[in-house]
Amino acid sequence: MAAAINTPVIMTDVHDMDFGNIAPRGNSGTVVMSPGANAQCNTTGGVIHTGTCRAATFEGKVTFLFGLRVTGPTGNQINLSGPGGATMRLDNFTFGSGPGMLDFGVAGGSHRFWILNLDGSYTIHAGGTLHVAANQTPGVYTGTFDIRLNYD
Repeated sequence: MAAAINTPVIMTDVHDMDFGNIAPRGNSGTVVMSPGANAQCNTTGGVIHTGTCRAATFEGKVTFLFGLRVTGPTGNQINLSGPGGATMRLDNFTFGSGPGMLDFGVAGGSHRFWILNLDGSYTIHAGGTLHVAANQTPGVYTGTFDIRLNYD
């Protein structure tokens, strides 16, 4: 009989997701952010996007050559809160990897990565789809989301 104790999964929030400036033009639409170091924001429905487009970034360390399974928030969505109780839905969370990681894609509702960095370091980026109503109340919208990391 044998037992092995792995290094605990350590994670730090490096920077938050930022969709920049958004303006609906009389139609509802979306802003879809890619999950990468150089995130891209693409719009639908006539929504105008300018400025920053930055995916959330998390860094940490795990045991070298182990798999890491990343799961987004419950239901894969959250609501952002704005002025006067206005909300916008953020859903379809997607995850991408930094250097020194193999990306195995989504399996069973989680995104799977393999850590190849000798020191066990990793970087994970999160993107998603922001739903903007045609008459969205102007102002700043904020929210938080949880992700879960597990050895795979």
